[in-house]
Amino acid sequence: MFYSHMPKIQPLAASPNDGEVFNAGPFHIVARLTGDQTGGTFELYDVTFAPGTVDYHIHRTMDETLCVIEGELEFTIDGKSYVRGPGSVAFAPKGVHHGFKNHGPGQARLIILFSPAGGQDAYFRKLADLFGSGGPDLAKLKVLQSQFDQELVPLP
Repeated sequence: MFYSHMPKIQPLAASPNDGEVFNAGPFHIVARLTGDQTGGTFELYDVTFAPGTVDYHIHRTMDETLCVIEGELEFTIDGKSYVRGPGSVAFAPKGVHHGFKNHGPGQARLIILFSPAGGQDAYFRKLADLFGSGGPDLAKLKVLQSQFDQELVPLP
């Protein structure tokens, strides 16, 4: 999503319970700041998820920064794997293939920053709808991902 209008950005001090919530399968996602709130400069999400995988993918227009808060994640970035715990940061610039996995046994929690903003709140909203209808139809999921700069790619 391109922000052709630049609304006046309002300051914000959000409480832990502020932000739209999306539940999509193993993912519990809280929008902390959306592109509309930041004038399109970035968006920020608090994500908790059960053991599972975010498949290897690429963004063509957004950088993605992931900060581990709880648990341990295995990041695969540009074909290399890294296991990282709380306090760790992973960065995937636009154009770089990446994905991550929670091997469990418990939940993992991370903060994800997309820059510039790409309307991921709309993506997460539609993703939650797909999961809410009994699990995502893979063809519909692929179309949704293509609409929001998320192209699945095979591991090298």
